[in-house]
Amino acid sequence: MLVLARRLKSRLAGITLIAVVATVGAGYFGGSVTLASSSRASGGTILVGASTVLSGANAYAGQDWLNGLKLGVKKINSRGGVLGKQIRLVTADNACDPATAVGATRKLIDDHVSILLGSVCSGATLAAMPLVKAAHIVQLTDDSSSPQITQLAGVGGNPWEFRINLDSSMEAGALSRYIAQKVKSVYFLAENDAFGRDGVTGYSQQLQKHHINVAGASYYTPATGDFSPILSAVSQSSANGLVLISEPKDAATIIRQLHAQGLKKTIFDGGGFLSQEFMSALGDAALANGVVGAFFWNPAEDSGFTKAYKQAYGTTPAPDSVGPYYDAFVLERALQLAKSTNPTAIRNALKKVNLKEAWGTIKFDAHNQAHPNVALQVAHNGQIKLLKVVKSSGE
Repeated sequence: MLVLARRLKSRLAGITLIAVVATVGAGYFGGSVTLASSSRASGGTILVGASTVLSGANAYAGQDWLNGLKLGVKKINSRGGVLGKQIRLVTADNACDPATAVGATRKLIDDHVSILLGSVCSGATLAAMPLVKAAHIVQLTDDSSSPQITQLAGVGGNPWEFRINLDSSMEAGALSRYIAQKVKSVYFLAENDAFGRDGVTGYSQQLQKHHINVAGASYYTPATGDFSPILSAVSQSSANGLVLISEPKDAATIIRQLHAQGLKKTIFDGGGFLSQEFMSALGDAALANGVVGAFFWNPAEDSGFTKAYKQAYGTTPAPDSVGPYYDAFVLERALQLAKSTNPTAIRNALKKVNLKEAWGTIKFDAHNQAHPNVALQVAHNGQIKLLKVVKSSGE
């Protein structure tokens, strides 16, 4: 939500993540990790871990994520739950930070959850992967967009990591075809984290296949506020296209400041920020007219979810709320197939999931990666209009 992924993001410095993973691999979390399956369902409930960002500059994205997940779980529980039990969420704040995510993951493992869902942030997801592998518990990811997650999951070495949303390179394949029809060169403006940097890498590879010149890239710290210094680099670039990889609120600020400086570039959404959340932050909706982006979902694809979310939270679904909402139903199907809350049974059942949802079919490949559709969408007079739905391959 991508984004993408959305959304699709991380407070990640590569060296920090390497240090965290190395520490975890050496047995950082101690001896009481592998838990008895009998403790994972307490009375009439199934404990499900929810790792998200609940503090810091991106706490709003984490709350959006949690809102989507709660709505999906509420729907499941209202029709009787799963296996005769209600789902109960156990939350942990990963702060969008790899080191903090290690502690959050340890907490959820120690809370005896049957499965761990998350996260908004790619760095947090990657940092959790060695722990869930060692603890033999599934991490079912629905919003993090780094391609590294897919590369490392399943046959990549971690059979306990699964992802239902597309990574940034998959979304890039679909949008790059469109960009190639509109401009000859692009400049990137992206967050200085795994979300932004992996997004630039993925899009650059796809755009070069279509003979689009990549003129350069600038990176910023989220919630910067004044983007004037990096916008000067944009103004000096001869590229006529700008690919923006950002969360909704920063994207709104950047576009306002671009217009204030009189910079005229054709803007593309490479991070899944197009949403009503973005429009509300932007203020003057006309400033975004014509911005085209790729995301794994558009409100027009599921009016029922859109209506339910608006009734619950007063707005259309935020980008980071989409993946976790559908993740709840993937979890439901896996539990039905497993007929158990045992983590190994859940993992084996996920390999058998073949679930048709509004955003495409969820079926996992050898890397435990699903391939839902991509929605190409455009901003027009305050609305996010669906242009077309394409396969994640971009075809």
